[in-house]
Amino acid sequence: MADKDKKKRVGPITFVRQVRAEGNKVTWTTRPETIQASIFVVIMSVLIALFLFAADSVISMAVKAITGL
Repeated sequence: MADKDKKKRVGPITFVRQVRAEGNKVTWTTRPETIQASIFVVIMSVLIALFLFAADSVISMAVKAITGL
């Protein structure tokens, strides 16, 4: 029963071979895809920052108007 609970151990050389085999199965993005995704992330970050700034300004003005500060 104890043998079933233990995972099979492999040597370091076998482990490295398995890691390299799994790495070869990965579909890596191309350079243009990476650049396009990065540009998209930067644009979306700027848009969200602008939206949050505008929302914060409006809420701040509303609180100041209500409290009379």
